[in-house]
Amino acid sequence: MPQNNDKQPFIFEYTDPDEQFKGWLVIDGSENSLCAGGMRVQPGLNREHVIAMARNMTMKMRICGLPIDGAKCGIDYLPEAPGKQAAMTRFMAAIKPHIEERYSMGPDLNTTMDELEEIAHALGIPSIKMAIAKAQGLDIPSFLARYAVLSQLAIGTWALGRLRAGFGVAMAATATLHWLGLPVKGARITVQGFGNLAKAAIIALCEAGATINAIADAEKCFVVEPGQELPLRELLSRPGTLLPTLPDSSVFRIEEKQAILSQECDLLILAAVENVVTKENADIIKAKAIIPGANLAITPEGEEVLFARGVVALPSFVAGCGGSLSMNGLFGPRQTPSPHRVLVYIKQAMSAIVQKILAKSSVEHINPTQAATLICQSERPSAKGRPYSIEEASSASPSPP
Repeated sequence: MPQNNDKQPFIFEYTDPDEQFKGWLVIDGSENSLCAGGMRVQPGLNREHVIAMARNMTMKMRICGLPIDGAKCGIDYLPEAPGKQAAMTRFMAAIKPHIEERYSMGPDLNTTMDELEEIAHALGIPSIKMAIAKAQGLDIPSFLARYAVLSQLAIGTWALGRLRAGFGVAMAATATLHWLGLPVKGARITVQGFGNLAKAAIIALCEAGATINAIADAEKCFVVEPGQELPLRELLSRPGTLLPTLPDSSVFRIEEKQAILSQECDLLILAAVENVVTKENADIIKAKAIIPGANLAITPEGEEVLFARGVVALPSFVAGCGGSLSMNGLFGPRQTPSPHRVLVYIKQAMSAIVQKILAKSSVEHINPTQAATLICQSERPSAKGRPYSIEEASSASPSPP
């Protein structure tokens, strides 16, 4: 993961008075009026990993051209534990001043926007993203009116807030296909993960005409049989992060979860956990390119093996920046945009970012993460004015996918 060592992070460490678990809020620097990043609930979470994720968030902001510092927070806690909500509430109460003043929180591993907002409201916080209001110069009613766009439908029954991060992953995928000279329609894509990020990416890719030929969750992998199609409508209609148990079918076969890495495909999307592809397993990848939507899904050593093999691997801070782009698409225009307009912005911005990175990677014979890091170092956004600001959208309104 590219390092961001030019400034010292702010670190708030929390020890729970009731259960003695640890929690951290890390803000990667103080040069900007706003910082942003998600909250996770993860057993074994530690201070160093939260620092690394906050740095990764800073890289997301820089590659998006946003004058916003990266941040992350989380607690070392079992997400299945009955005391999860109370534990999250106590932690969020401890970092409440930061949420109110500078920290724009979002969901991350084992948390959702709805539960974070519910806790915030119970703590007297209008929204987990209310720091945006102060940074953008909006009063609270104006902020909440625009923020409500996230709850509006964007594709089918999927609201913008639930779709935006996975949509960004999908647009990074389609941009990479274009770079490789491959058509999106009919492209063979495998997806590791079955949480909200993965599902949203699948929805957007199917809208664009791509084919999903394998999906893996934390336990197993569904691989489509030749000439067949996965029953995506049925799979996506089920709640939870595990693929549902379905009757034996001639449409797909069930394999070990690790089989997702060795499937023949055009693109492999990593939308679950970190450190999935390493130098030990990078040589089994049969995809032409990897789109890591999950934070730090490919190790630096794994990236080098992939690059040597000619497998394109985007940095996770690029493929995973759809949420950041969506906030600029929502709060950047002077007038409140529609959900469709926000998706169009994500598509256009992501396509430009991917094109720029892969072109630099090709010309300078360096891997995409190195190329993206150089771009971030050379093009620091100005901290003056509103953090979110874009040119007014044109009257054209192309189809998002």
